[in-house]
Amino acid sequence: MSAPQLPAESADRFHRLFFALWPDDALRQSLAPRMAELRLDGAGRAQTPAQWHVTLEFLGSVPSSRLAAVIDAAAAVRAGSFEVVFDKVEYWRRPEVLCLVARDVPESLAALVAQLRAGLAAGGFKPERRAFRAHLTLARKVARAVEMPAFEPIRWPARDFALVESVTDRAGSRYLPLAQWPLAG
Repeated sequence: MSAPQLPAESADRFHRLFFALWPDDALRQSLAPRMAELRLDGAGRAQTPAQWHVTLEFLGSVPSSRLAAVIDAAAAVRAGSFEVVFDKVEYWRRPEVLCLVARDVPESLAALVAQLRAGLAAGGFKPERRAFRAHLTLARKVARAVEMPAFEPIRWPARDFALVESVTDRAGSRYLPLAQWPLAG
């Protein structure tokens, strides 16, 4: 695990947090031309390469005093590495997003999410109850479904997972990885 880069701030500060598969620079660079092939044609606000990730569990606003419990939940996870294959594009009307989705969730990914949720619940958090859906958001504020060209599935090798903070400012959302944990080989 990388040393958490947790802010040394008052216990009453809140952090908007989520766990994610976080791509390294090499994966981001390899994804860029593949994502460009999808040609969003102005559909909504495209996510930038710095925003690409696969959310495992969204925690929402967490006070600084609870960060240790979040880290403990992640440190207890014992899941293997895997590859996610994103093979379909979906429009989700309610959040107005266009996503790459994986029709099949690898067993190790399902185990990772289940362990995170169990650890968070044991730590007093309220994890998501809906079934996990592996997805990568392509664009936000998409008003309607978009015809997408056929594409070769996109493969994402997962060797670790991260705790990420979402910071919103005038420029939009920025995601800051705070800590990472390896997945067993």
